[in-house]
Amino acid sequence: MKIFTVTMVPVNPPYDDAVKNMVINIARRIRRHSFLLVSSFFGKAFRREANVTFLRSVFQKQGRHSMSFMQKLYVFIMVLLNMGKVDLFQFFVTPQPYFSRVFKRLLQDKGKKSLQVVSSIHTLYGKNDDKVIADLFFADRVVVYSDFTKKSLEEKGVKNVVRVYPGIDCERFAPKPGTDSSFNIVYAGSYGVLAGAFPFEDLSAVAEKVTGRFKKANFIMACRIRTAKDILLRRAFEKMVERKGMKDNFTFLDTVEDMPALFRKSDIGIMPAKDAMSGVLEIPMVLLEMACAGKPVIYGDVPPLGELADKGIGIMLADRCAGAYAEKILALLEDRDSAASIGKRSKNAVEKYFNIDVMAREYERIYEDLETGRRRSG
Repeated sequence: MKIFTVTMVPVNPPYDDAVKNMVINIARRIRRHSFLLVSSFFGKAFRREANVTFLRSVFQKQGRHSMSFMQKLYVFIMVLLNMGKVDLFQFFVTPQPYFSRVFKRLLQDKGKKSLQVVSSIHTLYGKNDDKVIADLFFADRVVVYSDFTKKSLEEKGVKNVVRVYPGIDCERFAPKPGTDSSFNIVYAGSYGVLAGAFPFEDLSAVAEKVTGRFKKANFIMACRIRTAKDILLRRAFEKMVERKGMKDNFTFLDTVEDMPALFRKSDIGIMPAKDAMSGVLEIPMVLLEMACAGKPVIYGDVPPLGELADKGIGIMLADRCAGAYAEKILALLEDRDSAASIGKRSKNAVEKYFNIDVMAREYERIYEDLETGRRRSG
């Protein structure tokens, strides 16, 4: 089959966005099918693949996490131009009413198969009225990333829902000898997501307690700047840290091209949350990536992260206060054997359940099922 994939971000290097990481890795692993991916005309391009064609748009710059009007128009025109050659359209975007009405009518009129991917139920619900959720889905299959989301959508009347856990390139993030660090704690994500889930004041309180015992502890903020709001949030957080005398205990990074190297030289990954995290994959890839590097990760008790804890990945904290996170970080820094044991257990669980090869096989089964149905109807 020829498969046209629509993503919100252009599929260009570096590997700094979960969705584009997945779609390029899926295409590389499923050689039997060919893929059309939308990328940016600007900057670098991923290496050429025999089964992948890149449509390079001048309307979408790298680093943008949303489509401009001209980019939306470009994607729509590319869909129309390739309609006769494409067998399956898959959408790695959060649906909204206008989008769903247009593509439902278009694809049904042309008799084309389709697949919709829900990367975060929290983002889906945050952008849409609860009453219209069921009407947003028109595809032959709806892929979700957790059992929690599958159950939630099915309760709202959405049909043909399939759960496929997100996968990472485990070989790329595998541990390497000689890369131990000295008290580095990483938060990888965005300032907007962090501000919505765990107040800056609370994170600074975590750091105060940790640095009170480990003077050299370093909190690395590996946060992409996606919007003007992110710039303002970063400045506000930097000022807070400086005001509290912890300037030397924080490192602020923007885009990190070599995430595996960063994780390998760090001790602990954290993703504190009091509330659901909107605007990021509901199972954050950075947690899986750092766990795959053999490092312990600490995260909040917000759905669907309980599915990570059930499989033995990292430490989920039911207590959402700053003190609980600080005490857990301190315990891991003081007991390296325990930290190593948690890291090893987590790495094994990621390789078993959240491996990109496992994910690609699940997608291939879905493609083959849809291809068989297409042939019957044809």
